[in-house]
This record gives sequence, C-alpha cells and structure tokens, in this order.
Amino acid sequence: MSDVFSSPKDQPVQPNGRHVVGIDIGLQTHAAAGLTTAGQPFGRQLAFTNDRAGIDRLEKDLLIPLGGAAKLLIGMEATGHYWMPLYFELQRRGYYSIVINPIQTRAKFRTRIRKTKTDKLDARSIARLVLSGEAHAARIPSEEVFALRLQARQRWRLVDLSSDLKRFAYSLIDRLFPEFHDHFCSPLNATGRGLLRQLGLAPQALADQPDQVMAVAKTASRKRIPAASITALLDKARHSIAPRRAENVLIAQLRDTLTLIEQIESQTVALETELAALPAVSSSPLQSLGLSVALIATLHAEADPILDFKHPWQFAAYAGLDPSCYDSGNMHGTRTPISKRGSPYLRRALYLGACSVYRRHRTFQSLYQAHRKKGRHHTSALVIVAHKLARVIWRLLTDRRDFRARQPKPITTK
Repeated sequence: MSDVFSSPKDQPVQPNGRHVVGIDIGLQTHAAAGLTTAGQPFGRQLAFTNDRAGIDRLEKDLLIPLGGAAKLLIGMEATGHYWMPLYFELQRRGYYSIVINPIQTRAKFRTRIRKTKTDKLDARSIARLVLSGEAHAARIPSEEVFALRLQARQRWRLVDLSSDLKRFAYSLIDRLFPEFHDHFCSPLNATGRGLLRQLGLAPQALADQPDQVMAVAKTASRKRIPAASITALLDKARHSIAPRRAENVLIAQLRDTLTLIEQIESQTVALETELAALPAVSSSPLQSLGLSVALIATLHAEADPILDFKHPWQFAAYAGLDPSCYDSGNMHGTRTPISKRGSPYLRRALYLGACSVYRRHRTFQSLYQAHRKKGRHHTSALVIVAHKLARVIWRLLTDRRDFRARQPKPITTK
C-alpha cells in the first residue's frame, strides 16, 4: 500500500478539514453515513450492495455530493475479511480510506443512551469516531507481505488440521487396542503406521501373526526397534481388554485418517520449502536466532513493515504480550495476565520462538531461570522470554543486523 493510504502506528488519523463518511460493513450489504466538517449529518443514510453497482451508487449519492475524493476521509470497521473488496475498490477510485479495529468502534457504540443497534446507526457512530480524530487506522499490509501472510497462516492451518486428525486417530486406537500406547512415544510413528497399513491394529489379529508383526515392525523401524519391545507388544495383544466391536470399521477409519494426515504433512513440507526460498525469509536477520523457517516467515508476515513500530514495547503490545492492568481503588493487580489483544499468529510464533531460544542462547536462558527461581510457572517464564524475544526481534529487523548477545544502543526518540 502506498504511503498516502497509511498513517503512523501510534497516532490517530486526523480529518484535517475533510468531510467524513462512516461505513458499517456487512456480508452483502453495507451502510454508509456522511458528516460534514462541522459534525452535521449530510443527506440520508445509505444502504448499498457489495458490488460495482452498489459502490457506483455510493459514489453518486454520497461521496461526490460531499466533495469527492479530495475532500473526504472514509472510515470502515474491520469486519472479518468483508471490508477488503470495498476498501481496495475505493482506493482504486482515489478515495482516502482507513480501516478501524472493532474494539475502537465498540467503545463508541456503548456511549448511546438508548439500547439500539442498527447498521445505519453504526455507520453514523463510525463517522463520528473518525471525525473526532480519535480513530487509529489498522495496518494494511503491502501485496508482498499479504501474500507471505497468506502462506504462513496456511501453514499453521495445515499443522492444526493435522493435529486434530491425529487426536481423532488416537481416540480410535484407544477403542481398538488401548494398550498400544504403552509401547510407542507416538502411536502414529513409522512402526505404528506400518502395522496399521499392513496388519491392522486389532489385538487378536496381531497376536495370531507374531512372525508378520516382527517382520513389519523391523522393516518400518529400519531395524531400530528391539525384538524385546515387539515381544512385549504381542504379549499385550494377547491379554488386551479391547472391546473387539466393529474392529473392521475402526481400522478402515484409522487408515483413511492416516492417509489424510500424510497428505497434509506432504503439503506442509512443500509449503515450508516455498517459504524457505522467499528472499524475506532466506536473508532474514532472524536466521541468527536459530528459529525455524515457519517461525521466521510468520514473524515477517505479521510484523512487516517493522518501521510501523517506533518502540520495541509497542511491537510486543501488538503481539498481545503486554500485561493487562487492573487497578481500581484498593484493588491492585500484581500478576495480571497478558492482554492477548494483538495478532494471535504473531503471539504464537513468539511463544514457540521463546521455547527454542531459551535453550540455545544464554541471554534468554538466564532470564527464564531468574523468573523460575522467583516461583513463576514454566509457561509464565516463557511468556516473559517471548516478550524479550519480541523486543530483540524489533531491534534486529529495525537495524537489519544479526543477533549478538550484547547491550543494544539506546533508542533515540524524535
């Protein structure tokens, strides 16, 4: 996105003498309301469809009569992804538009005395928020960053989908052969998959074919599994308390689920290979932290452009790692949870990155151990490490340099 359509991350957007139009976003129909610079309603509130004809009507009936692109500031609420077609179509027509986080507009809606809520009233409230000069514009990524974001988020969706399928597979194994878990760190490792595909996991069927079980297990594990472990598995199969009901159906579902898991894992590997080849990832300063390709891609996808953040604590707050505050009267929150108000993908990447760097780098390890000695839980200590990691990443990306365990130069504020 060009600079003319952006605003400083830490400053609200000022109307600067322009009329304002507020738009409440819907799935197929939007509502718009105009205000003059004096705060007076202009014309009637307008409902228009989310297509070219509807936007033509918006422009003809409201935007042009209010002065056109040169004299207008348009604000709309970030409702899911439904704002995108309208926002970029208005941008192509030369209008200055901003997208507002729903948290801001919700606070404005609560100031109404009467308990009413309609799309047209919401559009008027959005317009008044923008006209007051208190609205902060949401970050709209460039096309390159947006493409990287889509790829990085797709990778996380594939990982989550694979995890859900594995949990379902484990539940099927529990019903088919509950003792099978005792012999493998993961029931769906290479040996478990080999046995499932060739022999099934019905306990009696395994017990009746000891030679085949031994051969399949050795082949699948590349002869790494001890013979004693296979013998113990066969002994468990002979004395299993499995219900032995609908075993054929359970095995068929397990095999289908395993096929889906392997397809998703293959797609995930292919996507990670694509991400690793992107210049933003392959030449990133974050490589010096020893983070994985997926984490580096996610950090760039959710953080770029890093210069939007003028301070490292601002970047940590954008990830939702800043502590929330509850302090009222005699009530003082000493150990408040983090706000979780920012990007969940960025927060997840920073937390998983903290799980890695506190083992690799003494700087983060010392911080983790110091808070563990204070009595903090392992997770709480990792969140603190993630907050420090966010600040370090801000410095690395801002300075475009590799990580070195030394005191950075002080931040100069202009």
